[in-house]
Amino acid sequence: MRAVVFGVDGLSFRILQPLIERGDLPNFARLQHEGTSASFISSVPAVTPPAWMSLVTGLKPAKHGVFDFWEFDTASPTLTSKLVTHRKGGKAIWNILSEYGKRVIVLNVPLTYPPDPVNGIMVSGLMTPSMATPFTFPHVFKDELLKVVPDYRIDLSTEKIPAGQFVDGVLAMTEKRIQLQEHLLSEHEWDFAFLAYVGPDRIQHRIWQDIEQLDQQATAYYRLLDDALGRVMKHLTAEDLLFVASDHGFVGAREWFYINEYLCRRNLLQRDAAAQSSRTKLLSVGREAAQKMHMLGLIRKFRKVYASLDSTPIIKKKQSFYKPLFENIDWNENRACVLSLTAFGSGNADIFLSPNATAEEIEELRQALSKECSPVSGEPLAEAVYATDVYGVGPFRLPEEHIVLLPAPGVTFHLTMGRKQLWETLDIPKGVHEKDGVFYAWGAGIQQGARVDPLQIYDLVPTVLHALGVSAEEPFDGKVAETIFADGRQEQGSAKSAKANLVARKLEQLKLNQTLVQ
Repeated sequence: MRAVVFGVDGLSFRILQPLIERGDLPNFARLQHEGTSASFISSVPAVTPPAWMSLVTGLKPAKHGVFDFWEFDTASPTLTSKLVTHRKGGKAIWNILSEYGKRVIVLNVPLTYPPDPVNGIMVSGLMTPSMATPFTFPHVFKDELLKVVPDYRIDLSTEKIPAGQFVDGVLAMTEKRIQLQEHLLSEHEWDFAFLAYVGPDRIQHRIWQDIEQLDQQATAYYRLLDDALGRVMKHLTAEDLLFVASDHGFVGAREWFYINEYLCRRNLLQRDAAAQSSRTKLLSVGREAAQKMHMLGLIRKFRKVYASLDSTPIIKKKQSFYKPLFENIDWNENRACVLSLTAFGSGNADIFLSPNATAEEIEELRQALSKECSPVSGEPLAEAVYATDVYGVGPFRLPEEHIVLLPAPGVTFHLTMGRKQLWETLDIPKGVHEKDGVFYAWGAGIQQGARVDPLQIYDLVPTVLHALGVSAEEPFDGKVAETIFADGRQEQGSAKSAKANLVARKLEQLKLNQTLVQ
């Protein structure tokens, strides 16, 4: 028995379902008719880095250590930060299966640089610095990759692509990904494959309105994705399994809420001289910075968005990324601040709280955010307001307290201060993340034509391992999705025999290593 996880960044039923009904996606339609589907609830917040790491580990951020594209050191006098390219802790599913002697293939999963040493082949994805780095395991596979796909791209984030050619660039990148996928599945032995496609996230941030209207040209990517899925299905036998999962969903936001301006008005965040001069610094970054901001799919029209702002967060350069960063945050005077630009496109606001913020101030802020409503629709700003514990319990729990604000559908956040109005209505809806993603299971022992209750993103790993008869002693935050299985199939395998097999394999590997040393 073999299994494939077909991971897709930002795939949403709100786009997928009408395309299936229109007849554009025959392979997704086949999954729906022959397998089981469910809404797939993302991590909190539904941001690419923590969501993908939760998807591949079955753990919450406090256990795998990834909360954003950036790791902020709020204890530093100048609020230092660094890029995140790999999780800090926890085992990914390919690590566990490698320990059990399974041959694995891992392709293009975000935040997997440097690639893990696995029992098989791994090609890292988003956050890989460049093609010049050792982005494959084993390293020698890089030569084979470039021979088979000479113009392979890790991600569009590493390229300078004019906006007018962006969608074409996503399509070209995906065609090369499919080419590599076919080579790996055809020419190499494998028991498990984790294949990741990031195109929906890239294009939905940029051209959401056209996609939402199901424009034929704008939705060309989904037909290409359907082809990639169909090719995977052709590699599988009646004894194999296929899982399709997205790290989060997508929705159109028609309103912005200026969260840092809100914190200023509550006297929780002070504008200093550095912040007041930030507009000049921002504009001096220029066109190159604007192009690179598209790396995270967070800024659609750089000049249009920022031309009329009185003051904005400072843009700081770190490697090939740009982000807003308030310099010299003084937590003695400032009690709360949203630091990360992911608030803009990821549909959440992670509010950092000062150690000096009192419990009364924190609770008052939480209650006030819960009561805030749109002046246009009258709908509440927040769908949910979470405390730090939403990140879970583990060795990487954040040292400072947080309020994580999940907005109502159709709302996202802006970090600018100095605005006259806290709310702004958009002429064109902006594509942003939402918590409801996509899940399909198909193959041996899976219910056919079933729609089950929503699953959590943390459920994927324990479910796939269970289906393969592997019992891993990991502190998963998810559970086995038993509702997807038919006729007691979930009872296959035994923890005792699986553990015995693992011990036997480790002993065999130890003997082999000793022989090699001698």
